[in-house]
Amino acid sequence: MTAISLDLDETLWRLDGVLEHAEEATVAFLREHYPAIAEAYPPERMRVLRDQVARENPELAYNVTALRIRTFEQAAKAVGAPLRAAEEAFEVFIDARHSVELYPDALPVLEGLYREFPLVALTNGNADVHRLALGHYFVAAYSAVHVGAAKPSRPMFEAAARGSGVPIERLIHVGDDPETDVSGAARHGLRAIWLNRSGAPWPEYLPRVDYEEIRTLDELPGLIER
Repeated sequence: MTAISLDLDETLWRLDGVLEHAEEATVAFLREHYPAIAEAYPPERMRVLRDQVARENPELAYNVTALRIRTFEQAAKAVGAPLRAAEEAFEVFIDARHSVELYPDALPVLEGLYREFPLVALTNGNADVHRLALGHYFVAAYSAVHVGAAKPSRPMFEAAARGSGVPIERLIHVGDDPETDVSGAARHGLRAIWLNRSGAPWPEYLPRVDYEEIRTLDELPGLIER
């Protein structure tokens, strides 16, 4: 049996402007409900604080959710605001972060593939396919937050293999990023498919690996069949 793991951001949906919109929504929430935080930590200073928290807490390197919450907590402590502000602010952020626009080819391909293959969602971010009402297409979904590692490291692909119930060499990985998705998957024995929507050349800084290339997800079912 063959299974397929799919990257999420920029593979199933556009990410352009999504994180910026989520941060803007969070700022608006803080201005209304916790103005002391908003005044002391405007967006640029909040990013500086997040970088500082990341440096001081290397264990959060793969946990973007905990990193944002910890950052909000530090900001709240600094101005004497209640710590519940951190969880509330993150809920605003994560809700807006899921306001994504699916690529037109995403749903039709998912509809066709999930009836024939076990599908696994695999992301370095904190997108949740269940939150987007896409969970029924997948037998499992893993993020770097859950695994404690990020693509292109092997534990992510091992998690996808376990979740799909196939040996890792029977797993096909599809994603848009040449380094984390394509090179990473190929190096660990998976069949790698590069979703190269823009037709970009292979990055010069990456060694060549064995992969297939498609320009749209519409090409994926035919490629897998071949």
